[in-house]
Amino acid sequence: MAKKNTQRKRTFTRTDIQTPADTYESIADLEARLRTEEQPVLPANASAGTVLERDTIRVAEKAFQWRLPKRNMVPRHDVIYDMARALRDGFKLPPITVFAVGTGFYVIDGHHRLAAYDTAGVRQVPAKVFLGTLEEAERFALRSNSRDKIPMGKADKLAAAWRLVRQDKDGDSISSIARDAGIAQSSVSNMRAVLKRLREMGLPADDVLEMSWNTARGRAQGITEDAELEDWREAEAQKLVEAIARAKLGARFAGS
Repeated sequence: MAKKNTQRKRTFTRTDIQTPADTYESIADLEARLRTEEQPVLPANASAGTVLERDTIRVAEKAFQWRLPKRNMVPRHDVIYDMARALRDGFKLPPITVFAVGTGFYVIDGHHRLAAYDTAGVRQVPAKVFLGTLEEAERFALRSNSRDKIPMGKADKLAAAWRLVRQDKDGDSISSIARDAGIAQSSVSNMRAVLKRLREMGLPADDVLEMSWNTARGRAQGITEDAELEDWREAEAQKLVEAIARAKLGARFAGS
């Protein structure tokens, strides 16, 4: 008689969600590493699909995550939890997409899926290796719209467009920024005008790169405190929304 499989499924709750550690590297950091480090020899089928050991996969949200930090945390955790349960139950997720730098592979599409693998304790991750340039990988991360992703809100889209405008890369047109960020061309034109004004005011380039869109717009109009206060209000409002959502979620599970 065949032996019965008595192995129990891994159990976890929403409080057990694991989010991957961030390296805090920027696009500039990765550019420097690409210039100085030897790149790996990739398998012939790497772009079509391969399996990577979890220890080789890294996260650099400054470079490849386009959502504003701390936004949409409750729905994000719900998505991660549902995918982790699916993995535990034997279902497969679409491969994440990564970009090779040195001996590591950086996630450019699939941050939530990677968190689900970590939560489910899966150490071998299906992946596709992006074979374009670092700049192309950065834009791919913005344009990609995988099924497990949470839609970008208006504030996220404006922040993404402002980031591209600040980078001021050759060949980046108003229409290409508007298309990739998902906002109107008139908004991108306005951002370019604000950037031009900030430069005319003699503000240090590094300071401008750190400014949010609200702050930059206010500074260009000669306003400082109100713009920074608006950023604070938005962050506090988001915290309140998340706290309410968590309270409702807790009440729902307590009564079930």
